[in-house]
Amino acid sequence: MKKWLRIFFLVTCLIGLTSVMRIQANKREGVIRTAALQDKSGEDVKSITSHQPEELQVAMTLRVPTGDTVIALENQEYAKFVAEEITDLEADKDITAEIDQEGRLLLNSDHDQVQKVELVVPINLADPLLMDQLQLELQVVNKNETYELAALAVKADSDAGSEAAAGSDNDNDSDKPTTDNNSNSNSDSSSQATSSSESAANTTRQNSQSAKQRSRATKSKTPATSSSKSASEEATDDDADADADTATKTSRVSQAANPLDNLTEPAIKIQRGQVKIGSWSDDMKIGGTLATQAGVAIYNKSSGADGKNVAGYYANELYRTHYYVSYQQKENAKSHAMVFEKGTDLDGETIIVYYPDVGAYTTSGEENEPDKKMGAIIEISKLVYSPNLADGKDAYIDLSSNFYSGIVYNGIQRFDLDITFTNEDGTRALNFPGRDGTDYKSYFTFGSLNGNEKGRHEWAGTKLKLPAKLSADTMVKDRGNGWYEGIGEGIYTKDKDGNYLPYTGENQWGDFLGSTNYEKGAVSFPLVNVKHEFMLRSDAGFTWQSFSTGSIVPLKPDKPRKTVHRTPDFGLENNNLDNAEISRDSDDLSKFYYTVYQPTYSIPDDSIAKPNKITLTDTLPIGMKTKPKMVWLYNTDGTRMKNVERGKVTVEGQKVTYELSDREIETLEFNGKPFAFQIKVKIDDDFVGIFKNKANVKFDSGVGYEWDNDTNEVVTEFYRSLILRKLGDSHWNPDQTEKLAGVVFNIEGGDDKRKVTTNDDGEIVLDKMNSKETYTFTEVVPAGYVAPQKFTLAFNASEKRWEIIGDSAQVEISNDRNQVITVTNQVVRGGYRFQKVDGTDDTQLAGAEFIIRNKDKKYLKFDDDGKLVGTAEKPEDATKLKSSASKTIQVTGLPYGDYDLIEVKAPAGYVIGATHKFTVSEKSVKNVEMIKNEPYSLPVTGGQGIIWFIVLGIMLTLSSLAIWRTHPRGG
Repeated sequence: MKKWLRIFFLVTCLIGLTSVMRIQANKREGVIRTAALQDKSGEDVKSITSHQPEELQVAMTLRVPTGDTVIALENQEYAKFVAEEITDLEADKDITAEIDQEGRLLLNSDHDQVQKVELVVPINLADPLLMDQLQLELQVVNKNETYELAALAVKADSDAGSEAAAGSDNDNDSDKPTTDNNSNSNSDSSSQATSSSESAANTTRQNSQSAKQRSRATKSKTPATSSSKSASEEATDDDADADADTATKTSRVSQAANPLDNLTEPAIKIQRGQVKIGSWSDDMKIGGTLATQAGVAIYNKSSGADGKNVAGYYANELYRTHYYVSYQQKENAKSHAMVFEKGTDLDGETIIVYYPDVGAYTTSGEENEPDKKMGAIIEISKLVYSPNLADGKDAYIDLSSNFYSGIVYNGIQRFDLDITFTNEDGTRALNFPGRDGTDYKSYFTFGSLNGNEKGRHEWAGTKLKLPAKLSADTMVKDRGNGWYEGIGEGIYTKDKDGNYLPYTGENQWGDFLGSTNYEKGAVSFPLVNVKHEFMLRSDAGFTWQSFSTGSIVPLKPDKPRKTVHRTPDFGLENNNLDNAEISRDSDDLSKFYYTVYQPTYSIPDDSIAKPNKITLTDTLPIGMKTKPKMVWLYNTDGTRMKNVERGKVTVEGQKVTYELSDREIETLEFNGKPFAFQIKVKIDDDFVGIFKNKANVKFDSGVGYEWDNDTNEVVTEFYRSLILRKLGDSHWNPDQTEKLAGVVFNIEGGDDKRKVTTNDDGEIVLDKMNSKETYTFTEVVPAGYVAPQKFTLAFNASEKRWEIIGDSAQVEISNDRNQVITVTNQVVRGGYRFQKVDGTDDTQLAGAEFIIRNKDKKYLKFDDDGKLVGTAEKPEDATKLKSSASKTIQVTGLPYGDYDLIEVKAPAGYVIGATHKFTVSEKSVKNVEMIKNEPYSLPVTGGQGIIWFIVLGIMLTLSSLAIWRTHPRGG
């Protein structure tokens, strides 16, 4: 039996242990069972194109536990979940799924057990993908679980097009005119595996231009969008109507005679010229001797109506078919590539390009904005092949119809670039002035001179040896003989949120237009006379170079303007509270907005440099308050700045300070329009007063580039239309009044019955008064003042003011906008009459003097008529009341109450009487009080009797002394 019990116990333990192990295994099993990348048809994907990658989705099999589960694409800069419908989710699983604002997959299960779920989530890929391989990783947030998806090969668009069409590069070459027997060999070589030297060259191109491509992305007005078509398909669609032309040497770009020959009129002397980012030369002309050489072709391209025919030119041949991604973009923007085979003789050959519209010029003073359309003729000469150009590969120079967008050149180490600016029709050259004092009127700027890798630097120079202008902390070095070399590391990489990574490291600068220190990688040369002779060089043999006349240093901004308004709407016209008068009775406004609009200059038209720091300072008036979260920044397009690292905002008492972050300065678009700071302020409901306010905006880019500008002053007045003010006569200074606090009034009007009390200032703000009602005010009069005050108040609609109805003593109302009802209480006053008399026979005595003291121990002062006029602290400063043998002493104007009558001088022969207390009341002035004085017992008045008493006393004293001396012992 014991044996069977032991066996049973052992089996039970094994079953229990197995269950526990199964439970633990389930707990340890991950949420993500399987995951794969698919195209929209549901087929697994192994490769994608670098530009216009197809739309993908990830198909997942999940084990979803109870509660919330969050899955994210972790640390992926190039892909994110799309907030679209999530498919294949079974409704009976009691599970919901959605994509949040951060691009994460949120799952919620109400089931009490783990559920197996299959679902498909769309993914959006960056365009272009600047990599050879895309590796995505899923992470279950807050759990130590990641799932690595299969890697996808990233192919150049031209490669993808070759795979899609038989004949390898035939589609890409369909646009290229047949020039000689080498054409086919070139096409074949482009699809073959590259040699080691060619691979190195391609790597150099990709590394260099990927930086350029991303750094210029912020300049594109119409960003490139995704497309499922290959590059070759786009090129075929775009040029289908020109197939007949592709077999000839004649380019579809006009190759008129040398445009320099058209400059037949005298040059125009101008004050300054300006290249504008928004100027386009859709009918630009390309010519020169190189265009006529064998092995040279010109390709006409367009960005397309939808901007999809856009790409980067690195490690492929998209330069033949696509518009460059970093050029300025618009619908059907044009560009033209002159392509020439390696080995084409460049000695003495030129490329000449005419742009009818590159900006504007002015012949007036510098303060006038350029207003006349400006063209340009550029002449490229002395071209030198790059040693990095692989055998069998073509060199090219690509030009946009937007002059500012400049050129892309590949396979070329250096060349000369001469520019002649012209009037609108190209018949007259523009003659720029020389130095004006210490500076020149106009400059030509080459930006983004990179020095990221040793031996891969970019250069710009002038053959005229004119002094260049560099920024204060430049990372461009003067190498002599007119050349300037970029040596700094341009930072262009973005994080997963689309923000550029910090560029504060040693020898780093932000390599994108709009960074806080883009000017560190730029050099400017003066524009003087007619022909401007420059040089360009790329150690890597591949780069994009923009053209600008913008200043290399930050410019002094125009003064900011301040507005005050009811709503947060953006716009200078929204200024409805400036010089406004707000009635607190009819307008319950408790919050409003201050907005400071700071004008910007145009980047890159006026300058390529932004200020390093921007700070708002605003000291708000007393009576209002705000918080840091109620202070916002608006971009020049009127949108509030969000999802950007916020600057430092502090509120200390009434002082508000907002120092923008580098990210905010980067995001601000300097286009000549104003950006804005907005402050929401709150005020008390019963505030009455005037708000006067102005702010200050400071641009700071170091010594010599600091500008501190105040705004205009805005004024807003808040008033009450009715105030009750309670005054009372001063008890001891009758000609003055004093504020009476704590006085109660009962108000009745219609359904309104209330009791109000004066504040410490003796006032009551009468709010919520209905102009259609009549109100009766009854005062609870304080002790010591005259009978109760009662008056009636009504609103006069025609006069738009309140009025007192009927006669009411001691009540007045003003006619000001802030109407004030003044109720003045009079102190109850009385008088006192007395006479100085002999205590023995009531004879009226003259010569006595009296002063009066009140209960506060103050001594009273009277005028000549005995009327109270004030008080004194010391008895000697009090008014002395003198008695007369025939008149009664009378004082008036004394508040009811008790007093002391103090005799300070008695009549001759009388003793000064004791202090006499008396009370002023309604009856006190009716009776005359007798103030009696007792005479001395010895005669003290009239004659010399006292002298004889004194003489007799002395004689008796002397006689007694003589007797004592004669008989000292008596007897």
